[in-house]
Amino acid sequence: MKLKFLAFLAIVLSANSFSGKASVNNASLAGIDHWSVVAPTSVYDSLKIQVKKAAVPANPEALRDYINALQFKELLKSSDNPLPAFPISAGIYNGSLKQDSLTADDQLLMLYRNLGDRKAEAEILSSLGTNAAVDGNLNKAIMFFNDALKINTELVNKPAVVKNYFSLARIYKYKEDLNEALKYNQLIVDEALAVRNNRYLGEAYLNLASIWTAQKKYKEAEAILMNKALPLFAYKLHDKIGSMRTYDQLAEIFAQQKRFSEAKWFYIQSNMVARKMNNSSGIVNSLVSLGHVKMSIGDHQLALTDLREAEQLSISNKYRFKLVEIKSDLSKVYAAMGNKSAASSALSEFTVLKDAILNSNPK
Repeated sequence: MKLKFLAFLAIVLSANSFSGKASVNNASLAGIDHWSVVAPTSVYDSLKIQVKKAAVPANPEALRDYINALQFKELLKSSDNPLPAFPISAGIYNGSLKQDSLTADDQLLMLYRNLGDRKAEAEILSSLGTNAAVDGNLNKAIMFFNDALKINTELVNKPAVVKNYFSLARIYKYKEDLNEALKYNQLIVDEALAVRNNRYLGEAYLNLASIWTAQKKYKEAEAILMNKALPLFAYKLHDKIGSMRTYDQLAEIFAQQKRFSEAKWFYIQSNMVARKMNNSSGIVNSLVSLGHVKMSIGDHQLALTDLREAEQLSISNKYRFKLVEIKSDLSKVYAAMGNKSAASSALSEFTVLKDAILNSNPK
């Protein structure tokens, strides 16, 4: 017990030194009374989250949205490859731009325009779009990405066009403008089919299914996952992570419809794939989701077994975002089983982790 407490304390003390990541696709089960870290969409139109709202004990959804926004921010940053320096051929400057340089981006953009380098200009516009989105100005980000898209389309730079489509689709989904998100994901599908890029195609299928699930178009979402995404990942790409994500999304579709037997079966498939890969993040995600399903059908002891294994893996791998969700779930399971002491302890640990996350300063 002492070792478990020390491990938990290490997670809390290191809250500012790592960024635990939960799967963006592992959304809470709609209509089921479980608190979840990751939402399918966010109510915020900006990344400038009001942390004070999340600090209110009676408002756990605000904390979920806060973490969802951090993960959206990291996803955008990881999707961009900004140009770090002026071109050597310009004969003006050849060194890294500083983040606090007031007009560095504008100067660089003008420089490439003067050089007539349209490809580089589009790349800078894409980077400006990413920066605007990370700063919370989503409308400005959309403007920059559309400008980049126009140039890339004129240059017939298909890989860059698809990247712009992906960025626009993510932003529109985050804004909950699902029709626009659908439009850009469909464009990705069309482009991927034209150039026979199965990686792009698989990602677009998952995105389309996620949007249709959010719109409660369950038949459409199930069909594209079963008939297109799963065969693509399993047989053409031999992509176990893609297959695992497909199983998770199928399980979520059934869980939202309260078809718990089918949901449990697909989460088990995801868990089996994750264990074969020794993918600890995938194992944790599927265990937590299985715990949610079992809690919903009253199998509290079985749910507790899954959640406790997920808890240990999250502690050993420092998955702080997932761990805070698990602590909340454990408090509910223990309460349902009549173990008030354990429920109170789990709730206290949830509060400590929540405060550590809110008091951290993400970049």
